[in-house]
Amino acid sequence: MVDHIIQSDGLIKEFPMGGLFKARSKDPFAKRRVLDGITFDLPKGLSLALLGPNGSGKTTLLKTLSTIYSPDGGDAQICGYDIVDEMKEVRKLISFVSPAMDFQKKLTLKQTLDFFVKVTNGDMALAKDFIEELQLDHLWNTKIETFSEGQKAITRLCVGLQKNPAILFADEPTSGIDFRRKQIVLDFLEKQGKERTLVLVDHSPDVVDQLCDKILLIALGGTVQGMVDVTKLQNEFNYMYDIMVIPKDRMTEKIAEKIWHRYEMIGGMCRFFAGSRAEATDIHDKIIEWGGFIDFKTSGISIEDITLMWLAKHEKELEVKLEEERKKVKQAEQEKLEKITKRKRRRK
Repeated sequence: MVDHIIQSDGLIKEFPMGGLFKARSKDPFAKRRVLDGITFDLPKGLSLALLGPNGSGKTTLLKTLSTIYSPDGGDAQICGYDIVDEMKEVRKLISFVSPAMDFQKKLTLKQTLDFFVKVTNGDMALAKDFIEELQLDHLWNTKIETFSEGQKAITRLCVGLQKNPAILFADEPTSGIDFRRKQIVLDFLEKQGKERTLVLVDHSPDVVDQLCDKILLIALGGTVQGMVDVTKLQNEFNYMYDIMVIPKDRMTEKIAEKIWHRYEMIGGMCRFFAGSRAEATDIHDKIIEWGGFIDFKTSGISIEDITLMWLAKHEKELEVKLEEERKKVKQAEQEKLEKITKRKRRRK
């Protein structure tokens, strides 16, 4: 019995150098490593968000696990099947949705989905339920060329869902969808998450909060910084708003402490963290009462902000875990090398 729906062990992906990278390299055959030893396990019944800065390899990891890209090193299994040696079995179990997915513009929504149902041996029922939930039945016989970006995003999700996959890999699945329909999409996908695993790349805290159980933190250079429970992250940093204050003169910690107890000093500026709208209003009133500011601005805290704070808090703990992982990888490589050497000796 397979306990983990996804297992990744030292996954590596490289691409030929191009553009500025190629110009800087003396080797014409040099490659740039985008994923550098990605190792993690995702237990059955849980959904995952991939989080990291631009260029950290999140989409590349999605595409590699989805068998769109072949790995250049390491191993990964989906539902116990190897993504390279058992690619056909893996592809029967997954769907991949991305903003890069395009359609024949002259086909209607129904014709488009009919095509994918035939090609993938899918079932229209789930896609129909999705369209009905969104009250977009009138689009069935409408050509794709007239669709808005949000309607195209919904079409992509329909294509992913009609296959009834065990795992839905999705890159920015709600991108372009208007606020009202986005919530309906999230509610629908949340129900689906009870029957299938979702693996997402998304920067919206509401998407990650509602759909995912765990977050895989990926650093620049394509290395894993850690995996954390979404609820644990929320419990440690239960913030909804940040208020950035630009003072007339350098703000001291003593002044900041009088205004609010949760804050971060950034140079001469100060950033306050509020857990609710009421707390944000209270902070506003105290800043105005203090009066020593040029300007202050309030914004919603992103999931990246919370993650960065979590990383800073657990930096030492993560470094120990990463060092342990590195030792395990080195040991496994050494054991492989010893086995190869023994085989060669036997042949002699």
